[in-house]
This record gives sequence, structure tokens and C-alpha cells, in this order.
Amino acid sequence: MSRETKLAFYGGVNEIGGNKILLENKGTRIFLDFGKSFGARSAFYDWVERPRLANGIGDFLALGILPDLRGIYRDDLLSLAGRTQKEDRFVDAVLLSHAHADHADYISFLREDIPVWMGKTAKDIIESLEAERNANIEFEISKFKKRPLERGAEPIKREIQTFRTTPKETINVDSIEVEPVHVDHSIPGCYGFIIRTSDSIIVYSGDLRMHGNKPSLTAEFVERASQGKPDLMLCEGTRINETSSNRESDVLETCKYYVERAKDLFAFVDYSYKDVDRFTTFYTIAKSSERKLLIDAKTARYLRALSTSTSLALPKSDDENISIYKPREGSGTYSTDDYDEEDMEFYKQDNVLTAEDVRKNQSKIIAALGSGYVQELIDIKPSGGVYFHSTSEPFNEEGEISETKMNNWIERFGMHKVHSHCSGHASGRDLNEIVNRIGPKMLVPIHTEHPELFKVLQGAKVKMVGANATLEL
Repeated sequence: MSRETKLAFYGGVNEIGGNKILLENKGTRIFLDFGKSFGARSAFYDWVERPRLANGIGDFLALGILPDLRGIYRDDLLSLAGRTQKEDRFVDAVLLSHAHADHADYISFLREDIPVWMGKTAKDIIESLEAERNANIEFEISKFKKRPLERGAEPIKREIQTFRTTPKETINVDSIEVEPVHVDHSIPGCYGFIIRTSDSIIVYSGDLRMHGNKPSLTAEFVERASQGKPDLMLCEGTRINETSSNRESDVLETCKYYVERAKDLFAFVDYSYKDVDRFTTFYTIAKSSERKLLIDAKTARYLRALSTSTSLALPKSDDENISIYKPREGSGTYSTDDYDEEDMEFYKQDNVLTAEDVRKNQSKIIAALGSGYVQELIDIKPSGGVYFHSTSEPFNEEGEISETKMNNWIERFGMHKVHSHCSGHASGRDLNEIVNRIGPKMLVPIHTEHPELFKVLQGAKVKMVGANATLEL
């Protein structure tokens, strides 16, 4: 191969998440994801503290939370940081694999004239989440408000292009052609990419698994990727050090067992509400145990955003097996003191319950509210019960509360903790099968803290890269 194609790794190597991989071919440059690095950010800030908004993007650049690249960031944020504006655009496009924060969130800082490609479902999810994170400078993906904020100013919309796997689509950015193919993950609308440059074929895995409810999606990606005899595979390895995986059916069986034995007791669930498989699991358990699945307005809004996807077949928020939780106004839940207008839309439904309602009917409820609502236990006053920790992380993606503090809450209210989870990432055993079937000539481990373990995989030369490294093909 000639050296017309090269990659630069500005995030996503030797860490889980934070993917920011720059692909260049014959002067055309595209980013594969542009996500938040939880590790880089948490080295300087906790989940309450944020970089100074008055300094625009300056704090992010000074601390290495973002790569210091010219020609990619918003003029308003550069101006606040005292940096030169009106730089020539350095990047031609961003390809987003899915809507998780560690792949998507820092698109928020990019200039609006950089086209962003994403799946149709990912766009629906992002727009739903943006409604929940009003004025959050770290989550302004589809549109943003120019800083400093001006009263009455309209948000600036990004150039968002969407794609689907069926019918088969390709994205062409000058000399680079990209074929997006769906994969199974713990959030809908996830894609891997098969990329063809002037001299190379590159496979980008995104985040994927074989043990979820839709393994056929990942299997199709693997089949298509194997057909081109790729020169390079960028392969996620979150769980390269694990050999087995719980399936979603295991989560359903375990949690159903404990709900049935809780009988007259309260059930509280902590999971990522963006995981529709997990939502479906607890919806099924609630229905079979003659309980109501209690969700918040945020989850109701999320269900509505995904209602147009016939492949998901999700219930609506006014389903007979669902109730909406309405906290006391001014309670401070999720750092808001008042109900917003969209919350009120759901609070007008007939299936709304307050803390008093839940307290009187504890045995008829599965409260799928998450750790952000743990303070509501004071008003609900559960007399024992079961707490389902159904996520793999010690904190959820929003980072509302640490695992230690959550344990203190459930112990205080005499609840029994059950951990049951199905990961969104393939095990080392499944990764070995995926890599062998695709058969790349070279493999670069990404999205992992154990890249060295890829060396035991068969069939590909493993190339280790570090942060800010450049690789020529």
C-alpha cells in the first residue's frame, strides 16, 4: 500500500470511550466519533463541577480534555478563550457510531459547518436527550446556543445527515467511502463502519456485542466486513479480559425471581434508561407480576422519541402497565426546581403517581427511576424491599451518585441489593470470533484498558498505539 491513508488517535486508546479518531486520505479528513473522555475529565472535575463556561473552550484545551487542534472548534468558544477565530476548516465530516456520551458528546464543541453523519435513531435519541440537558455546553450536538448567551437568540443548528442499514447506503466524502452497518449494543441505533479510501479498507467496530437480544445485527456487520479483506480493523475491547457474558434473558430470569419473592415489598431499579432492552426486561417483569412499571418524564420522553421505530416496538408512556412518577415541585431532582413544560405534558396523563401514591401501593410498583431519584425514598418510605443494580458501572452515565453512597441509601431503608446486568460489549471470546471472521491484516485495539490482551487473538497483526499517535497505512 502507498501511504495516502493515515489515522491519528486523539482519544479512545488505552481508555474505555472518549473515541476521537481522525482518518485522512488524500487531504480529506473525517473524525470517527468525537466523544467525551470520562477519564480525562474526571482527573480534574467531579460530576458536579464543570470547566468555567466564561472561558469557553479554554479550560478543556488547557487540561487536555480536548485535543488542541486548529480549525475544528466553534468560533464563540474560541473567542471566549482568547483564541484566533475564523480559522480554515480542518475536518470535512464526523461519523457518529452511536449516541452514547463517550462517542457523541463533544461534537458539541465542533464548528457548525462540519457535517455530522449519524443513524436516524441516534438523531432521535440525541434530540430527546438535549431536551433534558438544557443549556449544558457539553451536550449541544444537534444545535447549540452561542456564548455568551443572548436573550431571545435562536439556537444554531448543525448540518446533520442521517443513514440506515436498510436499504444499503454509502456515505461519500471526497476520496473516502463509508458503508454504515448496524450492530447490537446497549442503546438502539448503533453502527460499525466499513471504510474504503483510495488505497485501503478499514473496519471500525464502534461498540458491539454478540450476546444481546439482536445478535443478527452484529453478525451482518461481521459478514459484510469480512467480504473486503480489510487492511485494518479498529476494534473495541472493553471486555477483552472477560470470557463470558450474561444475556438479557439471564437478567430477566434473575430479577423476575426476586420480584416474585418480594411479594408485598417495594422494588427499585437503577439502570440506564437509554437501554431499551433493559427497559423491556423490567416492563415484562412488571406485567407478569401484576405491578406497574414506574418511570419518570425523561424516560417517557425517550420512549416517545423512539416510537417511530417499528423494529423496537416499545410501549407508549400511557400504556396500562406503566405509571409516571411526579416528584414534588421544587424537590431538586435532577437539579431542577420546577417542572418544565414538557414534563407537564406527561404529568397530565391519568397514570401519574406521587410519592404518597407509591407509598400506599409499594407491592404494586417496580420503580425504574435510577439513582437520580434516590432521595425520593425519603418520601416513599419503603419498608424494606429489593434494589436492582442493573448497570456495570459504579455510577451511571450521568454520574448522579457513587456506588458507595447508593449502598448507604438502600441500607438505610432496609433494602436488599441484587446486581444483574447484560453488558453492551462483547467478551474476549466473542471478540476473538469476530476478528477471526473479519480477518483484517492489522488490528488496532481501541476503547479498552487492556490493549495488550489483543495479542492473543488469532489471525491479525496487532498494532499498539498511544494517545496522539499517528499511524500510516
